[in-house]
Amino acid sequence: MGEVNDDDRMIRHKGATKWRNNEWLMGEVGDDVCGKVARLTFLLSARPSFVLTAFVYVIPIGMIQAITHQQIGLNVITELIIGYALPGRPIAMMMFKIWGYITMNQALQFTSDFKLGGQYNLCAGGMALMIVSGHYMKIPPRTMFWCQVLATIIAGTVQLGVQAWMFTNIDNICSLDQKDGFTCPHTQVFGTASVVWGVIGPARQFSKGQLYYPLTFFFLGGTLAPFVPYLITRKYPNSIFKYLNFPVILNGTGLIPPATAVNYLPWAIVGFIFQYVIRRRHFSWWIKYNYVLSAALDSGLAIGIIIVFFCLQFPKNGTIGATNVATWWGNTVFANTADARKVPHIQNLRGGPFGPTKW
Repeated sequence: MGEVNDDDRMIRHKGATKWRNNEWLMGEVGDDVCGKVARLTFLLSARPSFVLTAFVYVIPIGMIQAITHQQIGLNVITELIIGYALPGRPIAMMMFKIWGYITMNQALQFTSDFKLGGQYNLCAGGMALMIVSGHYMKIPPRTMFWCQVLATIIAGTVQLGVQAWMFTNIDNICSLDQKDGFTCPHTQVFGTASVVWGVIGPARQFSKGQLYYPLTFFFLGGTLAPFVPYLITRKYPNSIFKYLNFPVILNGTGLIPPATAVNYLPWAIVGFIFQYVIRRRHFSWWIKYNYVLSAALDSGLAIGIIIVFFCLQFPKNGTIGATNVATWWGNTVFANTADARKVPHIQNLRGGPFGPTKW
């Protein structure tokens, strides 16, 4: 009898059936939200369009995410579509954005979680995206699937409960001057987008003759940009252009706002050290421990936040270490930036508001 390897051991497990995976992935967000806002009949009639949007883009964006660990969002595309289709309706814009963009986002997150569990197939239009980088924990696919279902139910219920408690018990939550920092930056961006794309609408901003019409040509530039390094690499295979990935470069600033340089610089430094220096000089260490190190850094951050809160902030109303630990340079340098002071980097020399005074 020969030795059984990990791949053979995982193949023996039964896979999760396609109807379970497909129904869960494509309906996890869309169906739940649809049931809660069914009164928006004008949106329900358009439901196939945004489900189709998520379905079409999940494969190519999933391929980019699998290679680069970056996900290109559909938020701008969905906002453009619904902004032109139903101008002046911010609620409709947000619902379309949730069903079109968040459905794809949740599907890819759900799929990526299976990399710890074994093998998972996502089929669409005859194509298959196979996530087989699991085998780490040797968890059978069906067991992994039901763990995900249970975890989603628990997490969703707990999240709603915590959210309800926070809105009831935290004063001035989501205000820019909230004393504990609960300013809700992502919620602020989402709300601003409903005004920019829903109330004002893309037609008043990006149509021909409008203020931001030249920006629409960047869609053409983004489409053609990946062909530049591709053609150069075909001619010069060993040139530096083989390392250029324009979807990653252009998507790199996608979290700004609300993220700032404070968030990006540590990420760039750590990424350069481990993905370039150590990978080139200590490849055997990198291939064995880098994945585990990534998970350890995420887990250590979460544990560190909990320890700091319960040891320094929660007791005695945050006065512990107020004159020593809390005042060191790393905790105060951010307060001296333009972002912290809420002042623009470039002043509007013309005075008054930026852009047109009347839409």
